[in-house]
Amino acid sequence: MNENQSPERQRKPAFIILSVLGLIYGAHLLWNIIGFTSAASETQGRIITRDNFTFTIQYTVSGKTFQITEDLPSTKGMSGMKRMKLQPGSTVTVLYDPSSPGNAKWNANRNWVFPLAVIFVSLLAGFAGLFPDIALRSFDRNKDT
Repeated sequence: MNENQSPERQRKPAFIILSVLGLIYGAHLLWNIIGFTSAASETQGRIITRDNFTFTIQYTVSGKTFQITEDLPSTKGMSGMKRMKLQPGSTVTVLYDPSSPGNAKWNANRNWVFPLAVIFVSLLAGFAGLFPDIALRSFDRNKDT
């Protein structure tokens, strides 16, 4: 520890480690989503069942019928409006892997939100670990008065 720095001004290695791990995890998730959607084919599916948490989509590729179960979106804001439309009999877009049509996802255009949130929070943790003085400046000003 540097003699001129108080313990609260030391870099926080836990924040830095958390940041690096979070950035790796977020980038991995984002890479998987981009990889899947860039190679995926699109088809229309029909919602066949729904409960309070999930809904099941049935779709056909090359004469074979497949089903996937997806989580319902949040009840808040625009997601709530989308959630209300996801009723049995409704048609939705499905993205599927052409080499394995059973590997599919509902095309909700929301898949990238979680990885970006992980990356953002990881960056904040990294800045908190690398630059602890920034957060403490406002408190130091109050000590002088």
